[in-house]
Amino acid sequence: MDAIFIKAFYPEIFLSLAILYQLVFNARVINNVHNKYPIINIEIFWQGIFILLCLLLLEINQWLEFNTSRTLFTSDVCTQTIKTSIVIVALLCFVIVWKSFVLQTINFYEYFSLYFLSLLGILLLVNTFDLISAYLVIELQALSFYILACFKRTSSFSTEAGLKYFILGSFISGIFLLGAFFIYAFLGTLNINEIMLILSLPLDDLNMKTAVLLGALLITVSLLFKAAVAPFHFWAPDVYEGAPLSSSIVFSIIPKFSLFVFLMRWVSIFITEFVFIKVLLVVAGVFSVFWGAYLAIAQKRIKRFIIYSSISQVGFIVVACSVCTIESYTSIFFYLIVYLVSSIIIWSSLVAMYDYSKVVLYFEGKRQLKPTFMIDLASYFKLNYIWSLLLLSVFFSFAGIPPLSGFLSKLLIIFGLLLNNDLALAVVLIVISIISTYYYLRIIKIIFFDTQKYSEISKNLVTVSTYSSNIECTILSFCTFLLFFLFFFPSFILLLLNAPAYGCALL
Repeated sequence: MDAIFIKAFYPEIFLSLAILYQLVFNARVINNVHNKYPIINIEIFWQGIFILLCLLLLEINQWLEFNTSRTLFTSDVCTQTIKTSIVIVALLCFVIVWKSFVLQTINFYEYFSLYFLSLLGILLLVNTFDLISAYLVIELQALSFYILACFKRTSSFSTEAGLKYFILGSFISGIFLLGAFFIYAFLGTLNINEIMLILSLPLDDLNMKTAVLLGALLITVSLLFKAAVAPFHFWAPDVYEGAPLSSSIVFSIIPKFSLFVFLMRWVSIFITEFVFIKVLLVVAGVFSVFWGAYLAIAQKRIKRFIIYSSISQVGFIVVACSVCTIESYTSIFFYLIVYLVSSIIIWSSLVAMYDYSKVVLYFEGKRQLKPTFMIDLASYFKLNYIWSLLLLSVFFSFAGIPPLSGFLSKLLIIFGLLLNNDLALAVVLIVISIISTYYYLRIIKIIFFDTQKYSEISKNLVTVSTYSSNIECTILSFCTFLLFFLFFFPSFILLLLNAPAYGCALL
């Protein structure tokens, strides 16, 4: 059993050793007096690509399964499929994270060691089968994120973001431990499989039932906080806005998959026994969809606009978690894939705008990289129609307009609610989605129809600037192709997602 256990975690062992080697190697290179303390951004880029490609190959070829009642971790088809998807997303995301890292001149090689350390926690979270192991890997991810948020030490906004993230994250970790205490005190175990077996028997003791419900609610709330679901989202706008752009991209994209996988696995145990869990998910999900859309309308900065849009998007996933069927979980995975692909496109576009803004300010004699406001996109179509059409596609996908896969992902969630006889909830989500299309149409109006005066140097720079490297353009082309392809040919990916959905629904 021990040999099988170790072999099942070869990718994580490789990633741990790669992080250690990367730290030692880069420390020796950057402190080399003979090379005059070089900046090794390109070296770090190829190191990261190599590590992620090797990790992806290990995940693809690692299909060992084990599941016992006493293990802290588990491995099956569900976990392996999800982990492979996470590594692919991390690989696609790494390119734009690296470029934004270079643009903001952070120049600390430790940044990407922390990036891989957080990825290690995210991968292990998929395998967790016990509340103790879940707490440890969530804290591993969170501690890395705290440092990434305040990595730009010369910025008071970055320091404030890291401090606020640390204080609120520590508080919510205490909430998680308190919920685990209630469950262990009355059930005598923290293993998810054993909790499910105990709850399959009738709980006649009212005190025990109340304590278990309280523990389940506290842990669910802590997971919703980590996923930035309203009304537990209050930390996200300030932290994402104050953190460096590269860190905001990591927070917004990388952890979503594993967090919602663990949330689905967790609520599937309690949702049949305690109706309050379903009520919490429904209320939080609907409120997140509404509140994110409402606050996105008033935003002037593109970064905060994306953050509130993300809060609105994850509300659909939380509502679908309340259904707790294989069909709904399959729709959640499909929605997550479409959401992550769209997020990569929108954050890549924002990095390109920062790149253009930096070049313009350099030629105008300024050195400070200004934040990008929505008004800066006025007449953007006249300056660069390719990027404008790219933004049009991704915003239409977010709004759920065909023929883009964002429409199909929302439609599958609505069908899941209808199959569960939640007609009123489906109607509410449809109405809110129709209303929320306003703020997406608003930014499209700014890009295509609003006017703004540009200096001659800005026009020249836009016409000659390539914006992105060939790797970035390839990634963006692939993601944009997926937005259309998954709408017309979703069958293959839906069949592939049945296995992880079954694993999350039935454990």
